[in-house]
Amino acid sequence: MRTKFTSFFLFILNIVTLSSAFSQKSWFKIDTLTSVTSKGAKLTNPWTGGLNASQFLKMHLNNDADEDLVVYDRTNSKITTFLAGPDPLNPGKKTFIHTPYYESLFPKADNWMILADYDGDGNKDLFTSTSLGISVYRQEKTAQSWTFRQMQEVLYTKGFSGNINLQVSGTDIPGIVDVDDDGDLDLLLFDFSGNYIELHQNLSMEKFGKPDSLGNVQSPVFQRNGDCWGDFHKGTNEGFEFGLDCGVTVSSGNREMHAGNSILLQDLNGDGKKDLLVGHVSNTHISFLTNSASGLIGNFTAYTNTYPTVNPVLLHIFPAAFMEDVNFDGKKDLLIAPNTASNDGNLTDFKSSGWYYQNAGTDTKPDFKLTKKNFLQDQMLDVGENAAPSFFDIDGDGDLDMLIGTGGIPGQTGFKGGFWLLKNTGNNTTPAFEVESENYLNLASAFGVYNIKPQWADFNGDGVSDLGFSATSTTTLKLEYRYIPNKAQSGAAAQLNLADAVTIAMPAESQTGDSPHFYDVDGDGDLDLLLGKTQGNIYFYANTGTSKQFTFKLESDAFAGVTISFEGRSPQLAVADFDLDGRADVITADHTGNIRLFHGADWGKWTERETLLVEQNGKASAPSFGNYLSVAVGDYNGDKKPDIAVGSNAGGLRLLTNIVPVTITGNEPAAGPLVNVFPNPAANYLKIKSSKSATFDIVSVTGRKIVKDRKLNANIEQEIVTEHWPAGLYLVEIKSGNSHVVRKVMVAN
Repeated sequence: MRTKFTSFFLFILNIVTLSSAFSQKSWFKIDTLTSVTSKGAKLTNPWTGGLNASQFLKMHLNNDADEDLVVYDRTNSKITTFLAGPDPLNPGKKTFIHTPYYESLFPKADNWMILADYDGDGNKDLFTSTSLGISVYRQEKTAQSWTFRQMQEVLYTKGFSGNINLQVSGTDIPGIVDVDDDGDLDLLLFDFSGNYIELHQNLSMEKFGKPDSLGNVQSPVFQRNGDCWGDFHKGTNEGFEFGLDCGVTVSSGNREMHAGNSILLQDLNGDGKKDLLVGHVSNTHISFLTNSASGLIGNFTAYTNTYPTVNPVLLHIFPAAFMEDVNFDGKKDLLIAPNTASNDGNLTDFKSSGWYYQNAGTDTKPDFKLTKKNFLQDQMLDVGENAAPSFFDIDGDGDLDMLIGTGGIPGQTGFKGGFWLLKNTGNNTTPAFEVESENYLNLASAFGVYNIKPQWADFNGDGVSDLGFSATSTTTLKLEYRYIPNKAQSGAAAQLNLADAVTIAMPAESQTGDSPHFYDVDGDGDLDLLLGKTQGNIYFYANTGTSKQFTFKLESDAFAGVTISFEGRSPQLAVADFDLDGRADVITADHTGNIRLFHGADWGKWTERETLLVEQNGKASAPSFGNYLSVAVGDYNGDKKPDIAVGSNAGGLRLLTNIVPVTITGNEPAAGPLVNVFPNPAANYLKIKSSKSATFDIVSVTGRKIVKDRKLNANIEQEIVTEHWPAGLYLVEIKSGNSHVVRKVMVAN
């Protein structure tokens, strides 16, 4: 039953800048402060965005004494930055705090990234992979900050057959380290067979007496030294063979592509000689190779795949090792993560993929103790991979909760996805989320599916939002769509039963990886379909059937002019009135890592397409949130403006708060015909009266047209039944000739 508010003050939001001015301003700001509690403890960095295949690096991001943490995730080419500082949840201790501002200062990186000071100025520079080999960026300090400037698009070396670009397989992580301790950085990398390590010696000190040269194609400073390095090569399985003579030059010119290796060179047994930790794509362990020689010529004579001795590394595939001090005791710890571009065979649990071994020894003679297998991930929302958020008041308490679809995790019955439920334990204006369930509705028990993407919408036309979700079948590997009818009354706690699930047949041309979003485009009371395609374009299907029997007719294969695009593949969509002009807008997220907003016109006719949406350091910017994103819309902070949650393939979320410039006044400005909309708030009905004949639409704050092109005779009241409408803010848009008037009305439970 509906009840009216005993007292209610409705403030009218009046837009003070035109939509054309929005392009000069930011639309959203990143929210890192809304709290999340899991298992009774607050998370330090809940909205970091998740991590999968991490590469752990350190550098000074700000001007204090502590080095900060930079994490590069190979699965989504994403850089995440953390400042070292006081732990807000544990007074007296230090920790790493997610600070997204610094992420925008890094150039785009692919496959791998290494921070090392090549020119000896005390500032770490950046090496990363390109299609041609290795690119180098120099860190340059400014008065208040720093930037990376590209110094060399490609590094060159003097090989056996002339000067060539230094090639590193895209699957590898090379070693960039001063092998001979002469002050410049040498390069160690596996050859393209994946069996031998090559040494490319840096001759900057020998030639110029200083380490800052990178050379060029005519005069490289790197030179291939020996046919291999370390007097060993990769053997069968996880083995190695020793006793080679790497001084012999053999150039067959016939190279095979290999699967991948990672290299870490460090004295690990205290004898003053640099040992090796090697990961291989086919290995589950890290291989520890002991070095019996010092200086430029390495001589490796023994190995073990049981490292560390206690609780040795054991990953499904391709472990890579990193050494950084992450507990602020001055000693380098050991960090292990899978060096994979995707979840090979769906056998990795990406919500627990960062192994942290604390160093109880010294830097030159470490004693590594396994501390946790989810380093950093334990302090953020990380559902594994492919997090797909949605907003809905699931418990019926008046504020928005969050339901997250997951990509999946491996288990005894295979790789399956499900739902995480985040209950809003705060209120409508001060949200605070708590992880209520990591297996809401126990979806995996009923359906063999993964890559779950939820959407709340009225699928069956009863006036109450139901839970819809797309997924990939574990048996057919095809796209499926179901909705679970919500048997509750509007505004009450959701009543969902998996046994009631209804299948919606997707159009025949649907593919695995497509992203459905349902929205009543034509205002006829049933849901039409927008389909983000894996190729980058957007299909629009009109529902020519009903809410009981969906029948899709393809209207466009390039909706809103979005055509096939490799960079923009796999667009995900959400609909809302972001600029509060009374018309539905569309926001997309895709493989570029950016979000894009279509607005400023009637449905499908948008000419305004914004990409500089997020405020950073006082400027509108387009930060990259990683590859293969999902996006959801909801007013989670109660300011009557649609906010955004961005889900990442790394399994985490980013929150973006809508900061469209508005002022709050108590009066509606006079414009066009005299219009009265009452009662306000409305319960079972509302009435509309205009001094001139007109037509009107009624649009929800999420952008859904509840009423479309209804005629309104001059000075005659028209009554609209609102009994079954979801509670919230609605926009009544009245059009008379060239006049356009918008009134806001609250429908209250």
